[in-house]
Amino acid sequence: MNKRTLILISAILCGILIGISCNREKTVQPLLKVGMLDGLGSGHTNMTEAFAAAQLDSRISIKYITSANIAWGVLDSLDVLIIPGGGGSMHTFSLGNTNIDIIKKWAENGGGILCICAGAYALSHTPDYACFGMNGAQVFDLDHSSRGQGLCSIALTEEGKKLFPELKDTDTLHILFENGPMLVPADSAALAESPATEYAPIALMLSDVHTGAEFQSGISPGKPFFLANNYGKGRVFTSIGHPEGSASFSWMIPRILFWCAGKEDLALPVEYKAPFLDREVIMDEEDLQKEGSLYRTFVYGTKEEKLEGINWMMTHPSWSMKTWATCLLYDKDFEVRGAAASYILSTELLTAKKDLEAAYALEENPNAKAIMQKAVESLQSLYR
Repeated sequence: MNKRTLILISAILCGILIGISCNREKTVQPLLKVGMLDGLGSGHTNMTEAFAAAQLDSRISIKYITSANIAWGVLDSLDVLIIPGGGGSMHTFSLGNTNIDIIKKWAENGGGILCICAGAYALSHTPDYACFGMNGAQVFDLDHSSRGQGLCSIALTEEGKKLFPELKDTDTLHILFENGPMLVPADSAALAESPATEYAPIALMLSDVHTGAEFQSGISPGKPFFLANNYGKGRVFTSIGHPEGSASFSWMIPRILFWCAGKEDLALPVEYKAPFLDREVIMDEEDLQKEGSLYRTFVYGTKEEKLEGINWMMTHPSWSMKTWATCLLYDKDFEVRGAAASYILSTELLTAKKDLEAAYALEENPNAKAIMQKAVESLQSLYR
């Protein structure tokens, strides 16, 4: 190897090292570090949707954490913990007393917690229920918890309008609900023994959800949909519904996470656009049976049956079947693929983003490809 070659190689290596150094210097440190609880009580749909919603703000770093990570002290490196939907008592069981005590001490010293749906059950102060006792509330009518699902009408309180000023002139919002708890203030004796304060309502239910003859009407209106409280120096935000899975409302998750960390003044404003389905839609028993039948339709049905099923999905917001649209992006019929992309576009299904981008790259039919391109660009525009 001659001298000229050695000089050239040295120059290239120096350039690479300088580039690496510069890239390290340009790396932006996240403003918020968040952990998503991935345990036996964490439902896949809610966990992945809330995770994806947190990523809408590039200043938030989020990772999945387990009970083992908590036991090893991971919370000390986090600002906020998300306890997602799934199974409330299962959250308590899978974490165990040891990890729950760790979570409580961390929150009391300033850690923030966002609990969603089943997470709201888990953090409640409900008598005779396996729960943490952290959110200042207890479950009302626990024996009839599976009240129903659909798009619920809710209204922000004055405190809610401060947190979400983009919505201060919007009287009624429609956000996905799926068997979340009906909450009331915790017993005063329970609060007296806890660092938790009584909650402040951030949004209230307007819809009367009581699917099935065994459910009493008039229970849900006026119950909190969002609520917030302090736990020692920490903050807890409770959502009984699912903004992370609702068109036009997934941006609420980053906003809430900043609030939980006591950094709400750093949250980015958004341009609110009303969702395509801006009305109350509560699934009745016939709807739930139809929902259950669609899986077989999408696996074994004809093109026409699949298209009819997707059209039905557009006007019947569902908890489970929305994830099936991702699978239909790879259907044999381009009409079905295009319809699935339209559904993802309308519902802002964040968890479908990677598959949508992959399906778009593979798509050969110009009509389906045009729809996919529009959907890809729409989802990408949500990130900031």
